[in-house]
Amino acid sequence: MIILDTNVISEAAKLGINSDVETWLNIQPVNMLYATAISLAEISLGIEKLPDGRRKNELRHDMEQIFGRYFGPRILPFDREAAVAYGRLVALARANGKTILMADGQIAAIAQVHSFAVATRDTAPFEAAGIPVINPWKL
Repeated sequence: MIILDTNVISEAAKLGINSDVETWLNIQPVNMLYATAISLAEISLGIEKLPDGRRKNELRHDMEQIFGRYFGPRILPFDREAAVAYGRLVALARANGKTILMADGQIAAIAQVHSFAVATRDTAPFEAAGIPVINPWKL
């Protein structure tokens, strides 16, 4: 099972999607791909920061389709187990001189709890957390 990081979900929603990412996504079984509530929050924030208008409304609609229809029940929460895992993995990364931003740490913790890999362009924080990573931009 694979969690798609926010940057992969955003890339997939683009009109000019990177061809390597598109190829990688197209060969993955849909039921193996998951999102997190963290990515939903990050994308929602990005949309809500836009000025009101057509583009903002279109992006809202697109994200509702992606998260509602595509992922449906495959959106993983940041729950109690993930919160405990977050504390452990961020502390370990810091002890090793690595920095993990909160959202990346939360996604990494969710991945750790579920024993999932993470597909992302930004592999460093997940590697620092000891999470298996896939970079669809570099296959």
